[in-house]
Amino acid sequence: MQLFSPVLICGLKQSTTTTTRLTTRALPISGALKILHDEIKADDVPAEATPAYKQSLSCSLFYKFALEIVGNSANSRFRSAVGSLSRPISSGTQDFPTNASNYPLTQPIPKLESLVQCTGEAKYISDTDSGTMLYAAFAVAERGNADIVKIDSTDAMKYPGVVKVLTAMDIPGVNNINPNANVDQEEALASAKALFAGQPVAVVVGSSQTAAEEGAKLVKVTYANAQTPILTCRDAIDAKSFFPSIPDMVIGDAPTAIKNAPSRVKGVLEIGSQMHFYMETQAAVCTPTDDGMDVESGTQWVDWVQGGVAQCLGVKKNLINVSVKRIGGAYGGKISRGNIIACGAALAAHAVNKPVKMFQSLWDSAKMIGKRNPYYVEYEAGFDANGKLAGIITNVYANCGQTATESPVSAVTLWGDNGYNCPNWKVSMTNCKTNLPANTWTRAPGSTESIFFIEYIMEHIAQTLGKPSIDVKRANFYKNGDRTITGQPLKDFTLAELTDSFLTSASYRQRLQDAATFNLNNRWRKRGISVTPMKYGSTWNGNNFNCFISIFHSGGTVAVSHGGVEMGQGINTKVAQVVAYELGIPLDLVSIKPNFSLTNANANSTGGSVTSELVSLAAINCCSQLKARIDPIKNTMPNASWSDIIEACFVKTIDLSARSWIAPKTTGDDAPVNYNTYGVTCTEVELDVLTGEHQITRMDVIHDCGESMSPLVDVGQIEGAIVMGLGYYTSEELVYEKTTGALVTYSTWKYKPPTTKDIPIDFRVQILQNSSNPSGVLRSKLVAEPPLCMTCSVVFALREAIKAARDEISQGHDWFQINAPMTVEKVQQYCLPDIAQFTYN
Repeated sequence: MQLFSPVLICGLKQSTTTTTRLTTRALPISGALKILHDEIKADDVPAEATPAYKQSLSCSLFYKFALEIVGNSANSRFRSAVGSLSRPISSGTQDFPTNASNYPLTQPIPKLESLVQCTGEAKYISDTDSGTMLYAAFAVAERGNADIVKIDSTDAMKYPGVVKVLTAMDIPGVNNINPNANVDQEEALASAKALFAGQPVAVVVGSSQTAAEEGAKLVKVTYANAQTPILTCRDAIDAKSFFPSIPDMVIGDAPTAIKNAPSRVKGVLEIGSQMHFYMETQAAVCTPTDDGMDVESGTQWVDWVQGGVAQCLGVKKNLINVSVKRIGGAYGGKISRGNIIACGAALAAHAVNKPVKMFQSLWDSAKMIGKRNPYYVEYEAGFDANGKLAGIITNVYANCGQTATESPVSAVTLWGDNGYNCPNWKVSMTNCKTNLPANTWTRAPGSTESIFFIEYIMEHIAQTLGKPSIDVKRANFYKNGDRTITGQPLKDFTLAELTDSFLTSASYRQRLQDAATFNLNNRWRKRGISVTPMKYGSTWNGNNFNCFISIFHSGGTVAVSHGGVEMGQGINTKVAQVVAYELGIPLDLVSIKPNFSLTNANANSTGGSVTSELVSLAAINCCSQLKARIDPIKNTMPNASWSDIIEACFVKTIDLSARSWIAPKTTGDDAPVNYNTYGVTCTEVELDVLTGEHQITRMDVIHDCGESMSPLVDVGQIEGAIVMGLGYYTSEELVYEKTTGALVTYSTWKYKPPTTKDIPIDFRVQILQNSSNPSGVLRSKLVAEPPLCMTCSVVFALREAIKAARDEISQGHDWFQINAPMTVEKVQQYCLPDIAQFTYN
């Protein structure tokens, strides 16, 4: 309401006479706009539109009104401003290959859990309850970068239902949630210093969730030596607040190559953070046992929770039993961050010797849990008249928050070249220490940003040369035999051919021309179109997973427990299809069981898009063991059913269980990338120049899944990754209060993930036909994260539309910096609207 109140006030003063004067032209539009512009004195409120945007938007809306009033008296080019963007009903197509001869492998089936998830029957950790269960919530620091003098729980203990309040001094073991001595320590409860606003300082235990949460609000913290928090990369650069240095990546001699190049560009870019925004927030249920503790944790990493809880309680790791059946979304936010909640619940359960559940509201989770790393990047590049790269220099700063344990900044040395061959590189990487929660892995961490960086540079080069950016990108594509940024020779590079065929199928050249025609005919509506190709290296090194399979006699049904975690990505569906295919049995005989720390000990975290294929590889190994035992019996029973064969094996006391441990390692020229996958995205947008509102009119996506093990699952992953990327690049913006460091945009009133009207109006998704991957599992390729890396095409499509708007005032020729996310406000301000431009012709 504050946004529009200046317009309403002005309307009260001017409404009767202004409308008459507008229609009779007694008062020029410029005069009315000048009155409105001068009267608006908007407040500067954190997490709201800036005063400049409020003022500009108010004038823009009045101008829209005036154009509607004068009707056909205004030039038709200018009347394009009237009304809002028109959005038809969304539509989409899904095109994917399948091979019936391999069913149930490659069969397009819904996720196994999809029905119970849609009906609400699927049980999650927050659904766990019992008559003796207590509840826990964190009391948190209200500011960062300050010493803690006192934590007073007196008022909290008076709240009805509060049972106990725990602080750092009550921790029986080590006050550290990270069980690995080689990573930075993170206190379970702050002891002496509040590093960031939202940091846990106490655990409040109550008889109900309400008692715990309300009691937590009454814990009082006294601070001293409060300093202005460091919140951004620029703040950290100014304060020289960095973690230990990282060696530069140097290939060739970039400074000399750039100096000698015919043309050069230089600039900076910034990209913000992103909340994980899972449907199920952080949760854990801890139950004391006679010899330890059972932990149900909403985690992507069972082993990490097991070690963290044991460390905090001061007990042996084998006394902690961790299980997880499914989690309601994660995107990386529950790899290590789940330890915060699990350790808090475990400390409470240990103290009261009763089961304790802790699950956070979206608001509390947003304030406490780290997010995607923001970046600040300085770059310089040299190139020739065709845009062929000679050298690139980048200085990459990553905002890590309070620790750098999970910084993905070095990902630029793996994915920073995308599909482009540049002979000379110098990449400096710096982890910035700030007063934010420890930022953490978020879907496609590092790879998303690294590909955005190089795409940004390529766009800058293309505008400098006055060429379509895809032509410049195409001129720099690798060829097979070239060595990538990792030093590995390319053996499977198909991006050039894929891009060429995609441009044809997406009608890119014609649509580019159509957008130019539209822009010529419309002053206040502009369209832009952009193409982003992608090379994504799959890395298996450092991952290890279990699989345990049992076949039961009396029916021959199969139970599988694997080292991955089902979090909506369909990992259980893929494993079930693989097991059924390998054993040659119907899919309905296979059941996937929860991940448990005993059967899947020491497994790595589920993430990086590789877990589905690696646990499938482990499952194949188990099936091979089982078939080696079963086949001798099967060969003597040529016409017997599967059930009869298994019963015969049982009678002969054959072991019908198998375990596999997969820890793949590549060496020599094959390290660190096991194989590459490829994709291309074309995004077309339409922009309302006066308001900054925009919509994606069409989006074409093609992704190489190899021989997809489960096409419907993979299509869903492509679409989900794209939509998550659209939110990251356009609408999801995090704002912090500058004096305390407290997150202001912790709810959906201020934080805007994409919804039904933010998806592309015309959404065309295709899995590449006739593809195979000899280096993959059953000829497949990974899929969950790579498509997100292509979503930056929306930024550059918007940039093209903005450039068209700036061309109207002769401001579009020179390169102009844009920062993501491209919010409505930023987009409007980049268009440089001014009331002097608001005329009728």
